Amino acid sequence: MSYHRGGKVWVEENGLGWVALEKDWTGDLLPQDLVSENGLVGVDFHLADYRKRASLGGYAKSQNKWFFFFSDRSIEFHNLHGKTVFLMGDFNNWERLPEYKLTETEDGWGIWLSEETLEDFEECEFKFLADDGRWIEPHQHFPASSACDSTSRNGWFHQLRTGRDLFSFRAIDSVGAHGAEKWIKSRPSGEFGFFYDGNYSNFRIHAPRAELVELLLFETHTKDCPQTYSMIPSEDGTWSFSCAGNLIGKYYQFFVSKHDRQGELFGQEIIDPYARATVGRNGPGIALNRKSFARGDRFVPPAIEDTVVVEAHLRDILAHATMDLVDSERLEFAGLTKWLQSEDCYLRKLGANVVELQPVQEFDAKKKQEYHWGYMPVNFFAPASVYGTSGEDGRVIPEFAQLVDAFHKSGLSVILDVVYNHIGIPPHLIHLDPEIYCLTDQDGKLTNFSGCGNDLRCDSQPVKKIIIDSLVYWVEVFDVDGFRFDLGELLGFELLSEIESELKKIKPGILLFAEPWSFRGRLPPEMNQTSYGLWSDACREELLNYAKNQSGKDLVIELLSHGLDRNNVRPCQSVNYLESHDDYALVDRFRDLTVWQDQEVIPDEVVGRIMLAMGLLMVAPGVPMISAGQDFLRHKKGIRNTYLLGEVNALDYEREGTFPNEASFIRELINLRLGEPGRRARQSDSGEWVVHTFCCMHQGAIAFGWESVKTEEKFLITTNSSLSGVSIELPQPWKANTRLLVGYNANESEPSTLSPLSFSWFMIG
Repeated sequence: MSYHRGGKVWVEENGLGWVALEKDWTGDLLPQDLVSENGLVGVDFHLADYRKRASLGGYAKSQNKWFFFFSDRSIEFHNLHGKTVFLMGDFNNWERLPEYKLTETEDGWGIWLSEETLEDFEECEFKFLADDGRWIEPHQHFPASSACDSTSRNGWFHQLRTGRDLFSFRAIDSVGAHGAEKWIKSRPSGEFGFFYDGNYSNFRIHAPRAELVELLLFETHTKDCPQTYSMIPSEDGTWSFSCAGNLIGKYYQFFVSKHDRQGELFGQEIIDPYARATVGRNGPGIALNRKSFARGDRFVPPAIEDTVVVEAHLRDILAHATMDLVDSERLEFAGLTKWLQSEDCYLRKLGANVVELQPVQEFDAKKKQEYHWGYMPVNFFAPASVYGTSGEDGRVIPEFAQLVDAFHKSGLSVILDVVYNHIGIPPHLIHLDPEIYCLTDQDGKLTNFSGCGNDLRCDSQPVKKIIIDSLVYWVEVFDVDGFRFDLGELLGFELLSEIESELKKIKPGILLFAEPWSFRGRLPPEMNQTSYGLWSDACREELLNYAKNQSGKDLVIELLSHGLDRNNVRPCQSVNYLESHDDYALVDRFRDLTVWQDQEVIPDEVVGRIMLAMGLLMVAPGVPMISAGQDFLRHKKGIRNTYLLGEVNALDYEREGTFPNEASFIRELINLRLGEPGRRARQSDSGEWVVHTFCCMHQGAIAFGWESVKTEEKFLITTNSSLSGVSIELPQPWKANTRLLVGYNANESEPSTLSPLSFSWFMIG
C-alpha cells in the first residue's frame, strides 16, 4: 500500500504537494507531521474536495454516496474520448457489468454507487477497464495495492477512507545557504527566550534571515484567540519584544515569516527554542520565572573511575514497580520519586551508583499515554511534559527537580541521555532557519547521518550556543551530574571539548559520556585529551565472542589488562557494556532467534555464558554499564528495535524470583567493584598494580591476576567458557590461602580447577 507512519507524501514538479492519509483525517496535525518527516517544509495545507480526491485516489464519498472517478489530467494515461469505461472490483467479481459503466464528463469518467452496494466490503480492490481491453493504472503516487502479477497496481477502497484523507500543501523551496554563512560563523550573545526583570517582560529569539517575527500570546494552552505583537529586529540577527508588566504564566509561540527561493513570503508557528516548559510537542511554550528555579548546595558525584552506571527508562522502571502506585504515577517523574523513597526500590537495591536516564527533554510524543524512548527532541530546555502530573502548567519542572533530589538522597548520581545530533517532529529549528540550524548536503537536502533525519548543524555557532546554554541550564537548575551524548560523533571534538570546559566551571566533577560514532564516522583520537568516557563497542563484541563462541581469549586478556580502545590514555575513557537500550537484549543475542518462542525458559548454558560475561565486565578497567533488568536476564522477545514497545521493554520484577542467584551474583559484583577488591579495576593506571596472565592451554580458559606493590594484596580471576571442566597450573603463591569473593559455577576450594561456564573472583592470602 506504500503508506508509512500513517500516510504518504509526494510533491509535483510545480511545487504542489500532497499528503494521502491511511484513514480519514481526525483534525490533528498528522498531515503537517508527515511532510516534516519527509524532510520537506510545507505551508497552506488544505483538505482536498471530494472530486479532487477521487481523481487521484479513484473514489470519494459525498452526500452518502460513493463516487468512483478518473481523469486523463490526473492519471495522465490515454485519451479515452468516446470509449466505454467500466468499474471492476471485488464487489462485482471483476465482471464487465452494464450497471458499472462510467459516464463521461468534460473532465473525466465517473459513476455513483449507493452505500448499500459496498456495505459488505470494509476494504477491497478495484480498477477501471476500457472497452478495448486497456486497464487504467491508479495514479502513480497515490497509495494502491499490488495486483497478483506484481507488475501492475489496483485501486484500494476502504470504508475508513471516505475522501477526508487527502491534503494539498505548498512545498517550500528554501532560499538555501546563500546569506547563511555569516550567521553560521557568528555566535549570538545574551539571554534568549522569556525573562522578567522585575519591571518588564522580555522575549528574544535569534532569526537573522527572517523577514518578520511575531510574538503570539495566549490566555490558555489551547492557543485560541492569540494577541499578536510584531517583534523588533536588531543588527545582530535577533528579534525582541518587551512590555511593562509581568507575563509569567502566559502561553506563547513565535510566528516566523521568511522568503522562499522564488521570493514568496511564507510563515510558520514555532515553539521558542529556549522555552523552559512546553505544552507538548506543538506547544505553546510557557513564560516562567527563571529566578524561581535557583538551587542550593550541589551534589558531588563520584569520580568517573569510581562509577557503575545503570541505564534506565522512566516508564520501563515504573510499569511494574513493586509499590502501590496509581496508573498515572507509573507514567510520571513523581511516581519514580515516590518509589525511590522505599528501600525496596529496584534502582537502590541494584547497587550501581550512577543512573543514566533515557531522554527526558521534551520529545515528539503525541499524547501522555504514548510510550516513547525520547530520542526525537523538539526542545532542549523543557522537561518532557508527558512525564509531568500535568503537561499544561509547567509543574513538570519542580517535579523533575524533586526526582533528581530523590536520586541524590538515595546516593545515586543522575546523568541524562541527551540528543543533540538531530531533532524531532515538529522540527521547530528547521522552521526557524533550516540552513543555520540543520545540516544540508550540496543539493540543499537535509542530511541523515543520525539515521533519524534532520541532523543538527553542530558546527554552527547558534547551534553551539543553544546546546551549551541548555546543558548549563540542566546542571544549574536541576543539579544533574552529567550527560551521555547520543551519536556524539555528530557533535564533534571541538564542541564536546567546549561543553566539557563550560560544565566543569559549574560542577567540576561532571560525568560525561558519549557514543563515539554515527553513520558519518567516529570521533577522532584527540578525544583522549578529554575526560569523556566513550561507549566501547569493542568490549561489547569481544566479550560476547568469548562467552558465546569460546573465541578471542587474547582480546579478553587485553581488556582485563588495560582495555581494548587503544586510543585512550586512561581506562575510564572506555564505557564497557554488553547491552543497552539499542539493539537486541543480551539474552536475545545468545538465543537462536530463528527458533525463538515466547516463553521464559532460558537454557542453563545461556545463563552461564551471560554470567561469566557479566563477571568479566565488572573486573575490566573502564566504566562498567549495565541496562536495567540485565541482572535478572530481561529479554525483548528477540525483537531488535523496541523503541515504541513499552510492554516489551517494561521490567518484570518477578524475574528476580526466577533468577535469584543471578541477580544476587551481579549485585555482589557491583558491590565488589565499588569496594576495595575493585580498586585495581578502577585505578589500573595508578602504577600500584602488577598484573599476571597465567598460561591456560584450553582456548576457553582464562586465569588473570593482579597484586599491589604497596600492600602485596593479590586477586585472581578465572573463567571457563567451555562446556567441560578445565585444570590450569597456578604458581604456589596464587593458590594458597584463597578466598572466593564471588563466583558463578565456581569451585570455591580449588582455584586451579575451573568448572564449565564458570567465573571466579578470588582474594589470595
